[in-house]
Amino acid sequence: MTSVSVAGARREEVRPRFRLRSRAPYLGAAAALVGLLLVILGFLSATFVPTDIYRDPLGGYDPPFDVIAGLLLVALSIRIRDRSPVAWIFSLIAPTLAVFVAVVSPNAFSITAAVASSLVVAAIFPYRSGFFRGSGAGPEATSLLVVVTALLSLLFGMVGARWLGSQFAPAPGIQGWGDALYFTITTISTNGSNYTPLTDTARWYVVILILLGVGTFLSAVVVLFLPFLQRRLEGITERLERAQMDELRDHVVICGVSAEARATAEALREEGVRTVILATDAHGLDLLKAEGLRTHHGDPSTEEDLKAVGVDRARALIVAQTSDAESLLTVITARALLPGLRIVAVAAADSSLPKLRRAGASEAISVVNVAAKLVSEAALSSGSSPTRK
Repeated sequence: MTSVSVAGARREEVRPRFRLRSRAPYLGAAAALVGLLLVILGFLSATFVPTDIYRDPLGGYDPPFDVIAGLLLVALSIRIRDRSPVAWIFSLIAPTLAVFVAVVSPNAFSITAAVASSLVVAAIFPYRSGFFRGSGAGPEATSLLVVVTALLSLLFGMVGARWLGSQFAPAPGIQGWGDALYFTITTISTNGSNYTPLTDTARWYVVILILLGVGTFLSAVVVLFLPFLQRRLEGITERLERAQMDELRDHVVICGVSAEARATAEALREEGVRTVILATDAHGLDLLKAEGLRTHHGDPSTEEDLKAVGVDRARALIVAQTSDAESLLTVITARALLPGLRIVAVAAADSSLPKLRRAGASEAISVVNVAAKLVSEAALSSGSSPTRK
């Protein structure tokens, strides 16, 4: 009875994960759409709500709260689609901000924003146990934390500037959300502002804004634009590599990152022969590339990757992979692609030699046998024997 109940509980725990897998893209899209709605409602509230409605000291602060809440949902929507638990936790900040401002500054726009953001949480909440991908630490969590902190710093700056606007020079001080946004952006981006604090309260506010905002602003810029720059650099690197491959003629293609492949590449380089090492092991290729060898990440057993390294223009193909089965498949693919290509296969086991020859290898060599012959010849060489007494 206990085992049945435990199995049932496990099925109930796993079921939301599978349901979320198919519905996560829709939840992410819904979060993005509601986020855009909150941004629009914030601007509408700042534009069309009469200022005389706000008689309470906390009234009239719904535009920045709603806009920041909307930007949070838009920024987190992609990670919600990927079922990130960190994004799910941070997404709770958006409805918190919207509901807060709807309570202290109620109007049609703020109430609509609070209801819409709450509906997003209500839609995601039943699948909360399905947000199992990712973790609470690591690059992803750090990036999301930086974005959230930057947006909250922007909110703090705008609200504080509007609240203390009369304490800044020149007169009449910071007026309206446009001036507050301008002052906050220019301050946290270290570009300087035209407004000067006149009171101790305003000065302390500026100090706190600089301490909180400058670091998060620069970090957010790096987090948001670094992936774009990385993709651009990767694209440029790929184009340069492709151009270099197109220029190769009469070279030797070496498949694999084994010790035999590395030693062969070094020997050919000493002979002045250009080589390209093709393998699926990215780490091994990075080590060989650091030694000045030309490498290409790909599968040697596919025609596309063999063509990418110019095997049709190569002098020979050397197959020296760590697995004889992989080498066999590479030989079959290369021989079918180029019947006249010279293929030299290096086998780890003697039993693989006839198979590699039947598959199409021009030469099949056992490194162990070759090393054994060299060692035995050196041992039996009469010229190296010592003089007996």
